[in-house]
Amino acid sequence: MTRYAIDEARDEMVATWDTGYGAVAITVAGLPAALDPRQRLALAAELSGLSKALWRCYTHPASAADSLEVNTEGWRRQQTRSRFAEVADHVRRPNLPQDGTLIVSYNPVEERANRVGRTLHAANSPDLTTAVVAEVEAEVSAVEKAELGDLSGRSIQAVQLTRQDASPVQVVVANEILARNPLGGDELFLDLDPTSACIAAAHWLKAAADVVSRKSGHPASEIVLEADNIHAIPVSTPTDVLELLEVTESLTEFVTTMIRDAMAVADGHVPDVDALREKLDDADELAEKYADDESTAAELRKVRLTPLDPQRPARDMLEDLLTGIQGCWLLYYEYAEHRDVDLNDDEDDAALDEIDNEIKTAFCNEVREEAKSQRQRLGLEPASGEWM
Repeated sequence: MTRYAIDEARDEMVATWDTGYGAVAITVAGLPAALDPRQRLALAAELSGLSKALWRCYTHPASAADSLEVNTEGWRRQQTRSRFAEVADHVRRPNLPQDGTLIVSYNPVEERANRVGRTLHAANSPDLTTAVVAEVEAEVSAVEKAELGDLSGRSIQAVQLTRQDASPVQVVVANEILARNPLGGDELFLDLDPTSACIAAAHWLKAAADVVSRKSGHPASEIVLEADNIHAIPVSTPTDVLELLEVTESLTEFVTTMIRDAMAVADGHVPDVDALREKLDDADELAEKYADDESTAAELRKVRLTPLDPQRPARDMLEDLLTGIQGCWLLYYEYAEHRDVDLNDDEDDAALDEIDNEIKTAFCNEVREEAKSQRQRLGLEPASGEWM
């Protein structure tokens, strides 16, 4: 979301938003001298609140809800999103108190726009109102572009957000990035919606695990666990993905469900009560079997509601999946045939680097072929031509 603040030294209001690396700031408007400090801060706070409501429509789309029936969560999301076209009008002409009463909308986007409008009405500055309306229109446009998978310009802030649904456009781009470099690249974090990038990364993790499974003899679902014996890496999320893909090709559904569950935890909800009960029973059984004292028992009874970081679940998952691919590479290297070289003191490093590059090239080529042969997992058709 975009955050608004007051530059007191310049008497200006500024807007800032995060990108994949660092933040951007722009000047929104100069502030009238007659506008007192409390009114200035109120305007910045209300604009930040409006931005949060707008971007929640992006992170929590109606398409990700279980139902669109009247009075369901999906229906409410749909109703909220439908007010985008009216936001600027509410800022220009907000609901104002009449005869001691005030109409307050249940729709968060509509009400937030009215609150910005009422703050501007109190400021009584036509120039400020014009500047703020232009700013609000730019923010609405940024969210709409992000919904379409276009993360250029101001919409780039979506790379720091977690969306409950994936963009087919973004999945294709992420898949192309991994086709160029199966070990991952900075573009996955800097330019793309992380949920969509997770779909592609899970596909390539499975491809890498299958390649290493054939070379090592270990089951594909255990490849990351085996790699952890070489170098400590996060194993929970990559292993969960690999285990599921042994029995199903519902890649997108599994990844988005995992992310949605983590988002529910962040909102204070338990996404799956039955699964939680099972975890608690397993933890109790573990404590009874292995605990020698209360302190150890308490530690063994600890249960995580989600394997992902609830504050940043999609980016956390993307990091773990790419680390899982790196783990596949480590295990592949262990089982690869290393050609003999005639080494001397001056040539050791160069010769070893050459061997490493040869093995890495072979790994990447084999993974590319595997990913290409199983691309139906992504559930997408190429827009034109052939893609990995």
